[in-house]
Amino acid sequence: MLCAHNLEETVDHLFLDCEMARECWGLIGLTVNNPLNPYQNFEDFRMQLNVPFFMEIIIVMSWSIWAIKNDVVFRGIPASSLRCSQIFKHTFSLLQWRAKKKYFPSIELWLEQVV
Repeated sequence: MLCAHNLEETVDHLFLDCEMARECWGLIGLTVNNPLNPYQNFEDFRMQLNVPFFMEIIIVMSWSIWAIKNDVVFRGIPASSLRCSQIFKHTFSLLQWRAKKKYFPSIELWLEQVV
């Protein structure tokens, strides 16, 4: 359980509604909009990011949230936005090597500005 409030851990809650997930999205400047359904939230993220590699950012942050949840469950490592940030930075920096060359300068610049 990632959430300290002992709520049912649905996919929506884990990735969008949980306070820790909201903190993690906030690390990269994204705000979760409560009234929206998950698909609308991800579309809203796309508009907030306004970069051509938005999907990579969303996927890597989702992975980072999943990783800190697994750290809690399987390794006993407390969830923290700092840990999420570390995972995000490391994973996203690896992604640069696989990104389209035309995106590389803007990915590098975005990563330096945001995290």
